[in-house]
Amino acid sequence: MSQPVGPAIARQRIHHRLRELREERGLPAQAVAEAMRWSLSKLNRIENGKVTIEPIAVKVLLEFYGVDDPGEIDTLMDLSETSRERTWWRDRALSEEFKDFVAYENEASGLFAYQASFVPGLLQTADYAAAITSAIIGKEVDDPAVTEVVAVRMKRQESLHQRLAGERPPTLRHAIDEAVLLRPVGGDRIMAAQLDHLLAMADRPTVHLTVVPLSLPGHPGLGGNFELLEFAGDSDADIVFIESPTRDFLLKDRRSRQLSRGNMDKLLGAGRSGAAAIAMIRQVRASLRP
Repeated sequence: MSQPVGPAIARQRIHHRLRELREERGLPAQAVAEAMRWSLSKLNRIENGKVTIEPIAVKVLLEFYGVDDPGEIDTLMDLSETSRERTWWRDRALSEEFKDFVAYENEASGLFAYQASFVPGLLQTADYAAAITSAIIGKEVDDPAVTEVVAVRMKRQESLHQRLAGERPPTLRHAIDEAVLLRPVGGDRIMAAQLDHLLAMADRPTVHLTVVPLSLPGHPGLGGNFELLEFAGDSDADIVFIESPTRDFLLKDRRSRQLSRGNMDKLLGAGRSGAAAIAMIRQVRASLRP
């Protein structure tokens, strides 16, 4: 049985195939745009996956390209329909890169994150998320800018938990620096609850935690935090995401994917995983009250 796709992957597949069909026929983008009575910018945005395309427009475009295979026509029209499904993050005040990241995150079969400074977003409690966001952007925890970030993070977690309870749960492999455990973000009470939450999440069969010890003299994580989203059976669809307070980066090029996969493997190999990671978390938790 093939893996079902959501809006993000559907859009990626359809824009890739439409560009491929045009290039196979040696047609200039300008000529196709004129034939469809579109602007060149619109065609470019469709082929680059920046906007969706209506099923009827897909059918007309395929006719122009001379595609007469009923199976391919139906597949691409179905993908077009799926790509246009409404999603909760589209109306949020988020960067386009972050919206795309959330879309891919919601469909990825594997989610890796490395964090040197704080617990990765998908594993944060609401109180911890508010405390860390407040510290980063310099606003009070009840400020609308903070509460909106926390609300989005909790919504992402809600989607994740629904998938974890489904027939095809994603695999989470999250690596954190030991310093993340030692920094009492929000105070002992909030940090204790956060560590309890990490331990509870680690009990899930597809959630795997790795702690990179401070005693390790060097590792690829020193180059910065990053996330890698993997898609079953299609390594070319993998996404690298780098988040910063001022700008987000969504990387799809082969070099970025290969570098991030290599760094992920090195971090997972160098850190303490499984029972060893759990023991480190429990040791820090025991030092906190309550």
